[in-house]
Amino acid sequence: MESIRIMDVRGTYKGGGGPDKTILHSAAMHNSSKVEVLVTYIRQPEDREFRIADMARQLGIDYVDFVDRNLLDRKCIGSLRRVVRQRRITLVHTHDDKTLLYGALLKYLVPGLRIMHTCHSHAEYDRESFAKTVAYLRFLFRKRFILWLMKRHALPILTISEDTRQRLIRGGLKENDVQVLYNGIDIASWSRSLAEPVLRKELNLAKGDLLVGTVARITYDKDLPTFFEVVRQVTARMPNVKFVVVGDGLGNELEKAKSDAAGMGLGHVVHFTGHRTDLSDIYASFDLFLMTSRTEGLPNTILEAMALEVPVVSTDVGGIPEVVLGHETGLLCPAGDTASLADAVTELLQRPQLRSRMGRMARQRIQNRFNFRKRVQQLEAIYLYFAGRGEWPSF
Repeated sequence: MESIRIMDVRGTYKGGGGPDKTILHSAAMHNSSKVEVLVTYIRQPEDREFRIADMARQLGIDYVDFVDRNLLDRKCIGSLRRVVRQRRITLVHTHDDKTLLYGALLKYLVPGLRIMHTCHSHAEYDRESFAKTVAYLRFLFRKRFILWLMKRHALPILTISEDTRQRLIRGGLKENDVQVLYNGIDIASWSRSLAEPVLRKELNLAKGDLLVGTVARITYDKDLPTFFEVVRQVTARMPNVKFVVVGDGLGNELEKAKSDAAGMGLGHVVHFTGHRTDLSDIYASFDLFLMTSRTEGLPNTILEAMALEVPVVSTDVGGIPEVVLGHETGLLCPAGDTASLADAVTELLQRPQLRSRMGRMARQRIQNRFNFRKRVQQLEAIYLYFAGRGEWPSF
């Protein structure tokens, strides 16, 4: 039987994030006798730091990208349609708001084309989260339009956590129209034994210093103001603790974060690395991983930290409680609760044996529940279902 031809299409900037790692590594691991995946990206013309093409080249996967210049770029849509026809694509798999729109358009431009969608995050905010009412109304309109577009795709919609699934159901999708396919980590390659704690040398840490880190795209959702307040409270109790933020933003978010930290008198305590690709070595440098997000889907960074045996302190938002087991693989606190977060960080830093036990249990949980190779096999079965060649798999 001929394999199914898939176009995995997404739009992002610079080096991407968790969904991009999943997309690229899945394409590298798929069984080509079942599915042939063409990874396709749309990118902004002003993005001079776009690295996805280099990542795809290193993995040796089939890849193409196109420039997307505005809200509805007819030339970009035309390029996508041409590739779908030339490559005889059976199924288009979209991953973000923009490709959700373009996927729906391709469905009508190419008769017989099937489209499916994975929702990696679906934020819920109230009026108080916005400075102006018009911004809140704009958020609500965009959210409803996204849900309308999802209904144009083949059902069920995939999500990466039960929390995101419930958000979509509250938004108007039926329970049977949303299914969870968890993210995963390849334990074989994400191993502490293969990593070097490079940051400890780069930051000139003394022998007794402890390092707490986060790896994140710098956005409003990550709530760095709360992160900085936790830093202030922890270092007041434990002067030998340093903190590091690994990642950058779309615009000037990194420089603003540095300025904010300096303004709180934390310039000597919080270090910023910008974007890094040596993430195994980064996690191996941490004594503790700290996430202070307001909202999340199911962050790959927490999966990666746990695979490297790093215990986690995090806000209990989104799908995080589905991964981090409180008091077993880490500690969970309410979003914005700086006192609880600071207490949790301090407790784990002061108890090295507990950190070590939690780290071992964290890796075991990833191996048992969030195995990337098993996820790839499940996704192949889902592709067969959407292509009309099989039943919906049991997870």
